[in-house]
Amino acid sequence: MRSPMFYKPSIWRRILWVLSITIAVLAVAAVATYGVRLYLRYAGQVKVNENPTVTPLELNLDPGIDYKNIASDGALYFYSAESLKIMNASGKLAEDSSLKMNNPTAVIKGSHALFFDLRGHQAVVYNKAKRVNTITVDSAILLAAVNDKGYVILVTEGDLHKAAVRVFNPGSEEIFKWNSGNLSVISADIAESSKDITVSALNTDEGTIKNHIIMFNLTKEKPFTNDTYENVIYSVVRYSGSHLYAISSRDTVIYNGYGKSTGTALYEDRELIRYLLEDDRLTLIFSGSETALGSYAEIKNYNHRGEQTGSFTSQQEFDFIDAEDGIIALNTGRVISILDSRCQEKRQLNLNTDLRNLLFFGHKSRAVGITASGSVLIQTGA
Repeated sequence: MRSPMFYKPSIWRRILWVLSITIAVLAVAAVATYGVRLYLRYAGQVKVNENPTVTPLELNLDPGIDYKNIASDGALYFYSAESLKIMNASGKLAEDSSLKMNNPTAVIKGSHALFFDLRGHQAVVYNKAKRVNTITVDSAILLAAVNDKGYVILVTEGDLHKAAVRVFNPGSEEIFKWNSGNLSVISADIAESSKDITVSALNTDEGTIKNHIIMFNLTKEKPFTNDTYENVIYSVVRYSGSHLYAISSRDTVIYNGYGKSTGTALYEDRELIRYLLEDDRLTLIFSGSETALGSYAEIKNYNHRGEQTGSFTSQQEFDFIDAEDGIIALNTGRVISILDSRCQEKRQLNLNTDLRNLLFFGHKSRAVGITASGSVLIQTGA
């Protein structure tokens, strides 16, 4: 019987086999390296749209009148002491009327716009292009706010007290009033639920600054939260999403609907120059720091816990900035940069048009650009 035969490859075949494996590994490594280089080359590049869709809107502004502008989710408002012009979402002029206010001031929340006469006695509310409420008070209006259900909070000049905080429903009925006593009210807002309000007020009677953040349920006389902060001024309190944001020059304290602080966004000695708030997203714009050489501003996003979620450094001065549904738009000359919710630049729009302002118009893919003579509708591509 023959023994089984065993085949032993020659040494050369073994060498060729090892060489083949080595060449294959090197080829895979080369392809991977090339892919990484391509990614690094193009990942940091921003898409530039040289021909964005820009449509002029048919609006003629009266010469010699200094118009201010503001946009809600469904309307664009041009206003002055002499007149109010409203464009609807289709870009058509929906109203051309007079406000009859000496010092008209406007605030927006959702589809509602509130116009009030600063130190005057009248406030009017629009839902998109329709006037839905008129409120007249005896005392001078110091500040005001509106929510997206049309409820209005007015802070009026007091008599025996420094101020009165008053809430009106969409039917012009006063449903809540609180006299501030010796406290000076510097900001106030009403929650989207129309059930709660928050007031920021100062007490300087003892020679020091004490800032009170006071929260009320409109069905009760006494507040459910009254937190005191020393040597800091929270000049802005605003509801956004399900939280309340108290903004000062050194930090932003964030509260939930139960009046408990959920976090604080610290500025780390940076100078705050502007803020944006929408749907529990806080965007803070700081002046450029020494660590970011040559930067004009640092834009940072925070969540409702005060945690930073994104950052962008602008190397040049910008004229305007706005946010909608997590998208941020700002300009460098005629170029608009579009940032995502983490402040990463995703695209640039080269308008070839000088804008004085840009406002998102009810959707992140659509914005209105304000020019010297009118306005244009811009498709942002977001």
